[in-house]
Amino acid sequence: MHYKKLDLNLLVAFSALMLHRNVTRAAQELGITQPALSHALNRLREHYKDPLFLLVKGMMQPTARAIEIYEPIIKALEQIDGTFNSTFTPASIHRTFRIGLVEYVSVFLLPALMLQLRQDAPGAQLIVDYMNSETAVRLLGTPDLDLAIGHLPKTEARVSRETTTVDRFVVIAQKQHPAIDGKLTLTKYAELEQIRIPFYAISIDAAVQKCDLSCNFAVSAHNIWNVPFLVSQSNLIATIPERIAFIFRQFCQLDVFELPFEMDLYEIDLLWHRRADADPAHRWLRHVIHMTANDIYRDLGAPVLVRQLAPMQYEVGSTIRPDKRPL
Repeated sequence: MHYKKLDLNLLVAFSALMLHRNVTRAAQELGITQPALSHALNRLREHYKDPLFLLVKGMMQPTARAIEIYEPIIKALEQIDGTFNSTFTPASIHRTFRIGLVEYVSVFLLPALMLQLRQDAPGAQLIVDYMNSETAVRLLGTPDLDLAIGHLPKTEARVSRETTTVDRFVVIAQKQHPAIDGKLTLTKYAELEQIRIPFYAISIDAAVQKCDLSCNFAVSAHNIWNVPFLVSQSNLIATIPERIAFIFRQFCQLDVFELPFEMDLYEIDLLWHRRADADPAHRWLRHVIHMTANDIYRDLGAPVLVRQLAPMQYEVGSTIRPDKRPL
């Protein structure tokens, strides 16, 4: 079948089905009846000589062929849609964005981001999922994920990346730890029993190994939010991002120390598929996320915008005083 014989509205129906994986919700978005959408799907199946969607546990799961054609179809629809809009305003957005949040960043960012969207783009909806970095990278560019936010590995050329903010690692210990006398030395750091946080362990291990030492891990904690409480009730120490340390410093009665060795800054990145680079709504949302993240992290009092960050001057291993911290 030649494409000129195909009703292009069928491609809109295909896009809605890929987005919702449910005939009822897709029909509601398109403003048509379920039978009308089912008829459109049958015509698409005839055109592509493929079932396109299979009903699995109540969900319309796309076939390999549907996944293959989704990206060029959605890109073409976005380009066509762009010809009807000479100007863009956030208030004109009526769209659902799917965001993957990786690690602790979500706790700070999500409430403020939702508030900003309600004010500027009430027609925009967010579906947020918490996921690991491997899942986020795999899903980018599919209907299941528009953006990923967090500390994410380097990726292939199909993915665009922007650093929204940076943090650094510090060491937390219970107040007046009996084995630390005002300064945490490298030797003492290696001797003391620590909490291992798998998400950070690779980076920390690599930095410590450069000093020909290794960490003395006594327990592993997969949830970063448990760590300050474990440290406050034991002689364990932990290496965590500075923002988390200063949030819990007073509540958990902790001392916070500079690392006794050099370690790269901890970057919080925003990732998306390159085909969304020029999408006005997508570009606007990325800008809002970037500015919201910077405002929040600046208010938290830790390192600010990566492009504004000056070299930090401090004495390795020293205690960080809240009123004398590097900016």
